[in-house]
Amino acid sequence: MSFEIRAEGVDVQEVMARIRARIAEKKAGLLTEEEVREIAEHRLPGVLDAHDLKSGLLAELLEQPSRWNYTFDPETLYRSSRGSVGRVLEAIRRLLRPIQKLFWNPNPMITALSRQSDLNTYYIHLLHNLALEVTRLNLEVQDLKNRNLQLQARTEFLARREKVLEGMVAYRATEGEGKVSADGGS
Repeated sequence: MSFEIRAEGVDVQEVMARIRARIAEKKAGLLTEEEVREIAEHRLPGVLDAHDLKSGLLAELLEQPSRWNYTFDPETLYRSSRGSVGRVLEAIRRLLRPIQKLFWNPNPMITALSRQSDLNTYYIHLLHNLALEVTRLNLEVQDLKNRNLQLQARTEFLARREKVLEGMVAYRATEGEGKVSADGGS
C-alpha cells in the first residue's frame, strides 16, 4: 500500500530524508566504553551530590591505600607508634607473647581483620564500578528522553499530516459530488 501526497510548499521526500538523517545521527551518537569512562570522571550533579562522591575517588584511594585501609599480620598486634618508648613496649610485648597466648588467641582476630582489609579493597572497586554504571544509566536515560521527544514530534507531525489528508479527501469528495450534481442537473 503506497500513496503519494502532493501539497504545495511541502516536499515530503525532503522531510523524510531529514528525519532519517536525524535518526542516523542519533544511532551514530552512541558512546563508546572509553567515552563513558571519561564522562564518569566528571562530577554527576544530576545524580549525586558533589560532596558525596568525587570523580577521582578510585585513583585517590588506590594511590594511598594506607590512608583508608590497614594491613594486618601477626606482628601488627604487638607494634607501637610511640617512638622510643614504643620500641621498649614492643620488646616487652615480644617477651610476654607466650604468656599472652595462654590467655587469648590472636589468630582469629588477625584473620578477620585481614579479611576486612581485602573487603575494603573490593568495596572501593565496587564503588568505582557503580559510579560508572550510574553514569552509563544517566546517559541512557537522557538518550531515551531525547528519543521520546523525537517520537512525540513525529507523532504530532503524522497527526497533522493525517488531518490534512482527511481534509483533502473530504474536499475532493465534496468537489466531486458538486460536479456530479451539476452534470446530472443539465
